[in-house]
Order: sequence, then structure tokens, then C-alpha cells
Amino acid sequence: MTRDEYIKHPAISASRIKRFYTGDISYAQKALTEGAAFHFDLLEQPFDDMPPGTQNVYKAIHEVAMLGELFDKSEHEYITINNVTIGGITVEGKGMMDLCWLERGMIADVKTTSAKNIKVFASDMLKHCNHVQAVWYSLLMGFDPRQFYYIGVPPKVKKTGAFTDLYLYRHSVDEIESATQLIINYLHNGANG
Repeated sequence: MTRDEYIKHPAISASRIKRFYTGDISYAQKALTEGAAFHFDLLEQPFDDMPPGTQNVYKAIHEVAMLGELFDKSEHEYITINNVTIGGITVEGKGMMDLCWLERGMIADVKTTSAKNIKVFASDMLKHCNHVQAVWYSLLMGFDPRQFYYIGVPPKVKKTGAFTDLYLYRHSVDEIESATQLIINYLHNGANG
């Protein structure tokens, strides 16, 4: 399935569920466009074709063997369409994951961020309902949502190329439960709106 076919496919996406709670985010269009360009460069381009800042992020990711292995052994921009059953409702869902390591049952999402530290980054993930995305993708894949990781990319790491400047984060059990309830509420109250 191509990216365009994926976008047009009518199944429920994490973005649709998140938008139910966050509303229109067109105010952030510049950041979204820049993030999409960065994702393309990091996830779909050979290293030699990446801009220097993106090469530095790649180097930071590969500074730690486990993270480099996750990056290298994952499917990039992995598209899936599956039935999801949650809260007594079954729906067709879709997702496009930045990194999906099928053999290990792990998903990682690369997030560009202006957060000044990991605590602010973690707070932003909740504020923007990204915990819903984490649980939704995990449901689609049949993976444990505790195996969903964020790789936060602040501007500094694009300059330094240092692993220590990345933000690695995953949701707590309480955050996963909160996202699960938000998804159930959406399916009961907002899916047809």
C-alpha cells in the first residue's frame, strides 16, 4: 500500500482519535511540515543523502548498540491495517509506524521537539495525546504497549550528534491505561462524528 492509498483508506487512525481530543492543530503546520521532511530524510534516505543535521541524529541513534539495532532492524514507515477490538467494539484501524521491529514486537516513534529536557518532552507526549498513538499502534500490531518507545530529537542533537542529547521515553502503565480509556471513549462517542 502506498502512502497516498494509506491516507485515503477510511479505517480509523491514531491521528483521527487524537484530533477528537486536541482539536485542529493547523496552527502548528510549519512544525509539522518540517517534521515530515526530517522524517523522510532520516527514515527513507541513504545516510549519504541525508542533510548534515539528520546525519548527526543518525549517528546519535547508532552511538548505542541497542538503539542502532532497533533502527536498523525495524521496518521504516511501516503501514498496517487490522481489526482492533477494545471496549467491546471491533473496528478497522490503520497505522503508519516510524520504526516497527516485527521480530521483537517493538515500535519506535521519532519526534522532533523543542522541549528543553526529558521531563518537558514526556509532558508534551501526553498533552498532544501521543500516548493514544502508542496504544493504538500497539493494538494494531498485537504488541505490548510497554514496548513502544519515543526517540525525541531536540535541535541540539542535530548539531552534536551525541546520544546523550536524544530523549528516550516510554509511557507508564497509568499513561497506557489513560490512553486505552480515551480510545474506548472515542469509539463509543466520537467515531461517527
